[in-house]
Amino acid sequence: MKNIDNPNLENGEIQTDLGLESFSIGNRRYLGSKTKLLDQIQLAITSHLGRVPKTFMDPFSGSGVVAARFADLGSSVIASDLLKHNTDAIESFLNHAAFDRAAAESHILEMSKLPPYDGYVSNIFGGKYFSAGNAMAIDAAREYIEAEINSGPLARAALTSLIYAADKVAQTVGHYDAFFAKGKIDKQLAFRIPTKAGSGSGHLVLTEDANEVVRTRSAEVLYLDPPYNSRQYGDAYHVLENISRWEKPEVFGIAQKMNRSAMKSKYSTKAATLAFRELIENADTDLIVLSYSNTGISRASRSNNVLTDEDIVESLSNKGRLVVHDINFKEFSVGKTSIRDHKERLFVCEVGKK
Repeated sequence: MKNIDNPNLENGEIQTDLGLESFSIGNRRYLGSKTKLLDQIQLAITSHLGRVPKTFMDPFSGSGVVAARFADLGSSVIASDLLKHNTDAIESFLNHAAFDRAAAESHILEMSKLPPYDGYVSNIFGGKYFSAGNAMAIDAAREYIEAEINSGPLARAALTSLIYAADKVAQTVGHYDAFFAKGKIDKQLAFRIPTKAGSGSGHLVLTEDANEVVRTRSAEVLYLDPPYNSRQYGDAYHVLENISRWEKPEVFGIAQKMNRSAMKSKYSTKAATLAFRELIENADTDLIVLSYSNTGISRASRSNNVLTDEDIVESLSNKGRLVVHDINFKEFSVGKTSIRDHKERLFVCEVGKK
């Protein structure tokens, strides 16, 4: 929905006094994004719990849209993901009180004025994932963040602006397993500032394994959105993760991927069933809500479900009373694998009840 004051902005987005536009947490392409399911997720949770939860845990946060929704509702959020560029963004949106907004605007505006710089991104990804001009603009901005801000909440806010801007001009179909053989996106990199989610403080954002997060922390509601299939998110977003970490590693192959062993999820492997069982057994919560897609049978085996319905039902039924809500949903997918029976389900477990 468009902002009636400025039709180029979405609702919830603003233009600052310095002329800098803002962007929302869901304003990017992300596999499995729950942006269009937020109302249904909120309704399921508040209906079963009877109110908005005081504490909300989201250990598979991804882009962070669900965590941000409950921060907006007033919940104290624990959010985690294996990818740093995701958790940097979630931290910037949820704990926005931790950085001076005027200073962030000033840095982001400065990033937009920098001369092109021929550096790591340009040499590795220029003419591939990004046009040559945008790759040099990304290099200039990333080196500026490293030299002028370095670290902390302000650096994360500037980096989030860069990551979202880079994703908008990436010459891909929405992930980074491949790039267009002939560049098709020629629009210029545009930096904006993250909008505010909730009160801006009191949330815990971690870059940790979901099972470890659940084993060591508790919340009234545990929301779970694990990977559905064997496609690793570190593979799909390696370019953005590379820019975020800024370790300038060696890359390999046509797709120019770095070593991603440290960011691989068990939930995209044969170990998913055991990992899920352990996670549910260790959950200290009143309500578990699992969002899990029934993808049907795909022509690409990597797109088929890793966890079976039997795995899910057995683990959750042992924990409490289980209700399953079906939601018709058009997935964000790519290629021929999108032509299949697809239904999103919310498995809701009222812990301790039978």
